[in-house]
Amino acid sequence: MPSRADTAPRAIASILAQVERLWLFLDRFDVTPAYAMDERIHVLRTAEVGDIRANGKLAGLARETTHCTFFSVDDDVEYPADYCDTLESQLANYGGRAAVGVHAAILSSPVTSYVRDMTVMHRRASLDDPIEVDLLGTDSTAFRTSTLHFAVREWEHLNLVDLSFALTARRASVPLVAIPRAKGWVNPLAERQDDSIWLGVRRDDTKQTALAQELVALPRPRLVPPEVASAGISFERT
Repeated sequence: MPSRADTAPRAIASILAQVERLWLFLDRFDVTPAYAMDERIHVLRTAEVGDIRANGKLAGLARETTHCTFFSVDDDVEYPADYCDTLESQLANYGGRAAVGVHAAILSSPVTSYVRDMTVMHRRASLDDPIEVDLLGTDSTAFRTSTLHFAVREWEHLNLVDLSFALTARRASVPLVAIPRAKGWVNPLAERQDDSIWLGVRRDDTKQTALAQELVALPRPRLVPPEVASAGISFERT
């Protein structure tokens, strides 16, 4: 987003050396900013993929034609140097048959309010053990494209990215797992900005509540234990 000009350069710099390529969605930009000038950065624009707003963070997935590990990141979070290696290692624990992430939440059942009926494992907080969750924050997820592949342009809703991702994963029987980490392992560069989607959700969570109710009504996928999933499996990172 143009309003993230202060944080985007640091966010991109923290992740760029860890990936083979970075799909950068420029949401309603007139020109390409200087911080996006790198041969590893593949720019997608509103004019190319449509006015898909926050969904654009996952727009590059539809352009991936070979299997890889896909990491979704945000323009206002700074990632540690071992971020991708750590998430890749966690994925390997489940044979790649899950999606893993940092920021996460578990929903109560029944859900009467998305905001009130959600227990959050915040991206800043520590977590001692992996835990299966209902939602992963798409500012910090990883999954194998051989396990989960979709096109965000086909999603029904805009700016409901975490819920849309969770529904897509659950319909594909892909478990979501919050990974263990130390406190402050990822660093939010800014929070609760004036144009933050979360502030709007706190004012009115009607749409989110409806999707959350749809999510908890679906059976939770069976998570394969790490010792079973990793047996005899090897994976070459691309």
